[in-house]
Amino acid sequence: NQSDPDSTLVVTEYGASMWMVLDLDAGFDSLLHSMVNSGIDFGDDSGDWANDGECDDPRFLGNGSAMMPAFDHEGRDASDCRILFGMGEVELVGSATLASSNTPAAAAANDALQSNSQSYDKPEATLLAQNTANVDFGDNSSQWANDGECDDPRFEGEGMATTLVDEDRLRDANDCRALYNAGNIRLLGVTSSVARASTSSNALTASLVDFGDNSSSWSNDGECDDPRFEGEGMASVTVEADLLHDAADCRSLFEAGRISLSAASRRQLEALQSNGSVQGSLSSDDDRGNNGIYADTYSFTSNSGEQATIDLSSDDFDTYLRVTSPSGEVFVNDDFQSSTSRSLVSIGSTEPGTYTVEVTSFMDNETGNYTLTMRSVSNNPVTDQYYSGRLEQGDETLQSGEFVDTYTFSGTPGQRVHVALESDDFDTYLIVAAPSGSQEENDDAEGTNSSLVMDLTESGEYQVWVTSFDEGDSGNYALRIGGDPDATDSNASAADVASINVGDSVTGELNSSDSRAITDGPEDGFVFFGEAGDSVVIDLQSGEFDTYLTLITPDGERIENDDHDSSLQQSQIALSLPGSGRYRVIVSSYQGEGLGDYSLNIRSDSSAFTDTPVNSSEGQVFGLFVGVADYPGTDSDLPLTDQDALRARDAVIRGAGMPAGNGVTLINEDATRANFISALSQLEDRTSSDDTLVIFYSGHGSRVPRSSGYDSRDPDGYDETMVLYDGDLLDDELASMLDELSVGKVILVMDSCFSGGFAKDIVSRPGRMGLFSSEEDVLSQVASKFQAGGYLSYFFEEALTERYADRDNNGELTAIELSQYLHQRFDTDVKSFGTDQYVRAQVPQASYQKLVIDRGGVGPYNVLFTRR
Repeated sequence: NQSDPDSTLVVTEYGASMWMVLDLDAGFDSLLHSMVNSGIDFGDDSGDWANDGECDDPRFLGNGSAMMPAFDHEGRDASDCRILFGMGEVELVGSATLASSNTPAAAAANDALQSNSQSYDKPEATLLAQNTANVDFGDNSSQWANDGECDDPRFEGEGMATTLVDEDRLRDANDCRALYNAGNIRLLGVTSSVARASTSSNALTASLVDFGDNSSSWSNDGECDDPRFEGEGMASVTVEADLLHDAADCRSLFEAGRISLSAASRRQLEALQSNGSVQGSLSSDDDRGNNGIYADTYSFTSNSGEQATIDLSSDDFDTYLRVTSPSGEVFVNDDFQSSTSRSLVSIGSTEPGTYTVEVTSFMDNETGNYTLTMRSVSNNPVTDQYYSGRLEQGDETLQSGEFVDTYTFSGTPGQRVHVALESDDFDTYLIVAAPSGSQEENDDAEGTNSSLVMDLTESGEYQVWVTSFDEGDSGNYALRIGGDPDATDSNASAADVASINVGDSVTGELNSSDSRAITDGPEDGFVFFGEAGDSVVIDLQSGEFDTYLTLITPDGERIENDDHDSSLQQSQIALSLPGSGRYRVIVSSYQGEGLGDYSLNIRSDSSAFTDTPVNSSEGQVFGLFVGVADYPGTDSDLPLTDQDALRARDAVIRGAGMPAGNGVTLINEDATRANFISALSQLEDRTSSDDTLVIFYSGHGSRVPRSSGYDSRDPDGYDETMVLYDGDLLDDELASMLDELSVGKVILVMDSCFSGGFAKDIVSRPGRMGLFSSEEDVLSQVASKFQAGGYLSYFFEEALTERYADRDNNGELTAIELSQYLHQRFDTDVKSFGTDQYVRAQVPQASYQKLVIDRGGVGPYNVLFTRR
């Protein structure tokens, strides 16, 4: 006001609409500042920008305000705004509500505001009116005005519309005013902290709260430093280390009503009073959680190394549970044991401190009642029990015909139990059934022994069924039921397998909480009983991830398929079952990275399976063996990869009967592109359709962008290469060379980085099989521990020379025997971590190496080599 030098003109905006002008004289300004601790509810410091030296609360304006105050920070930047208000750097403006109209300062300020304020372009606005209407409700310009619901996003409560948009701020006056006066809605962030503390104190008296001790460095300074509390008496900054360590300050402030337990801590206390179980309800009044959906927040404190079980159930909505540890680690669970009405997180060994528990729903806007149980107890493992028994004729049998013995133990939620079954006489199979009837199963945890580590979630009697994988097996066994002190992972196990019949189709979902017992990532397991000679097709499809299918036969042989018919979203295994018994199907994703829905079908279809043997008892074995360790220059050399080629040649001679004259060896400077092409041409002239050709390579591998972009065999748009002495040989080039050969069978063995990319190009015709040391986008490690260039090279030599892969010792090595042996050796000895040397890499890099075997048109029981 240019005519009055003592006045201050304050203008504020919401969006583009100016909504208030205050004309404050110096006397009123002084009066307003006197209300710092007596009339204004500054709220708390929960805002993202709290304690940054600027006031982010949009109810205030001035030199100390942030350039862009956030609407969702009303009442959430208390320390900054209180200090700046006291200094006169910000003013209380707009429709901000005074905490109490009973104090003289508040009453005077309210009167002053009434006499000094004007409303512009707001004919229905009642600015800071008396009694319950101390709110600027705006006008009725919203398209949803006068519909009986409040659409103004400044409010919350049962009378609110389901969906709110910022454009309706101050534009639904009639609805919001009526619901506000009726007590059905309230302003966000402007409820008095004193009132909150009083309400909390009435519900939970100080006698029920454990204030702890006074060991904090900030004890007895007049402020509460315990982060479980909130309110005006709190220190500006609190840390987890002061939890339960500022008793005197916090108790006196709590009893005076200046602080209260936070909502999460209050709920924790209520839960503890109810033996760990609390009844709650999600409603439209609730805050939005981390996933943007209605959520209630709880907490519990735990000591180091305790067991914790958080169990959420509801009949009204699809539950979703999120638990955050003191260090910030997040545990989530959606559908526990495939139930949409239950979510459970089990933590085997806790950190010391406060865990935050967020109860929410899977879908937006779901509401309803729920039960939450939180238990954190000192480790109390199940009492160890040891049994010796025998499966034999006369025992009870399962429906599929296997003998079974039954044992029991009592368990309570939060306990961790380890059940281990061992036998030298038969292939064990273990089943544990909870009191509710839900089951977890395990076949071969270690060799033919079985093991389950479980976090118990129910009270009562658990049943343990000792049985065998094969029908009719008998023999002695040892069973242990007890605690497992070495198992400290947060999710001990999920159901290992579920039953399925030939002819069934099921749908499922891979999620992050699934078992990881067999593959690299989340997996679902199924078991079906098959008869020898049955022809079955197992088909896996998903529109959400790159599928990967594994079948484990009753003999433990492992058959895998990645991309059926070049499709990333379908995997299929077709075979004539080699024996009668229980078959396991593992549903997973390529590299363990995919999550989402899938469908699995197992059907009987003899027309879909052809396994025409490739004659290997006649004809000869030929070989091309290539190894490069000494590359041009000094930066790219590798250790022992040239020796890999020599060892592989000798292994094929000794273990597969190849005449020494049938092998061509190219190492180091001899391993050029021209020599490689020439060697294949020479072998073409010498081989026939009865012969077998082994091509072995150990050295650098690389990948280069395809000039023509991606196609069905290279959907990633890259060609993989052998890095020969003088240049790269592309997978497409090798495929074209092999297409010109008339040899009956080709076995390609590559120990190099990215070698799995050759599979789709090479193993695309009958009679071809590929063994690759890593997937198409993964490095391969140097096998220093075996004094070899690569692991596959060493294991391939071992399999042939020592005949370890010939499981039945009949002198014939089948495709499935070699596959199974190599898989087992990789699982045991290839650890994909660290920064060791790699077969391709010129500098240390991280690796996640996994063997890739693609048998293509070579059936699992075709004979590869016959020992001469």
